[in-house]
Amino acid sequence: MADAETGRVAVVPKERTRTVEYLVASLQERISDGEFEVGSWIRQERLATEYGVSRMPIREALHRLQALGVVELIANRGAQVKLPSFRDMAETFEVRGVLEGHAAYLAASHSTQKDIDSLRAACASFFEAVTEAEKGAAGSPRPHWYSANSQFHGTVISAAGNTQLSLSIEALHHRMPRNLTWAALGADPRLLAANAAEHVRIADAIEGRDGVLARELTIEHSVHARELIERHLAKS
Repeated sequence: MADAETGRVAVVPKERTRTVEYLVASLQERISDGEFEVGSWIRQERLATEYGVSRMPIREALHRLQALGVVELIANRGAQVKLPSFRDMAETFEVRGVLEGHAAYLAASHSTQKDIDSLRAACASFFEAVTEAEKGAAGSPRPHWYSANSQFHGTVISAAGNTQLSLSIEALHHRMPRNLTWAALGADPRLLAANAAEHVRIADAIEGRDGVLARELTIEHSVHARELIERHLAKS
C-alpha cells in the first residue's frame, strides 16, 4: 500500500518496514562490502523478490544510488555498479581525508577512556589480520581487517561528537567500495602491517591529546590508501 503523503510503498515482511531509505542503505553496504562487485549488474526483479517489495521502491533506490555515484543506470539493461574514475577517487579521498582528519582532531579533545580502549582493541585486531596473513591461514584475514577498520574509524568519528561531520564522512565512504581497499592490500602481510602501524600512530596521537598530529596522520593515512588503490588499479 502506498503512503498518501509520500507515495512510498510500505511493505512489512517479518514485521520490518522496508522503505526506500532502508533499501538505499542496504544496497550501499552490500556494494561497499563487495557482494555486488564493480562492473556487475544489479537486476531490479531479483532485488524486488529478495527484499519482498515491488519494483517501484527498488527503482527509486537505484536512482538515488546513481545520484550518489555508486551505480549507473543504463536503459534496457539495468543498474551497473560503478568504478569511480581516478579523478573521482582522488577527489573523494582528498575530501574524506580532510573530514576524517578533523574528526581525529576533535576526538583528541573529546575522547573518553572507553573510546581509547576501543581504538586499542581495533589496533589489536589489525595485527591479528597481519598474523593470519603471515601464516597463510586458510581463513582470510579480511574479516579481522574489516572489523578493525570499521571499529577504529567509527570510534574516531563517534568520539568527535559532530553529527553533520559523521553524516558527511559516511556519505563519502559509500562512494568508495570498501572491498576495493581490501583488494589493493591483497592480504599482503607487509602492506597490512604498514596499515596497522598507521592506525596505531593515530591512536597514540588521540590518546596523547595531540589533535594537530592526529589530523595530520589521518590525512596521510587517507593519501596512502588512495595511492595503494591507484597502484592496484594500474596493474589490473
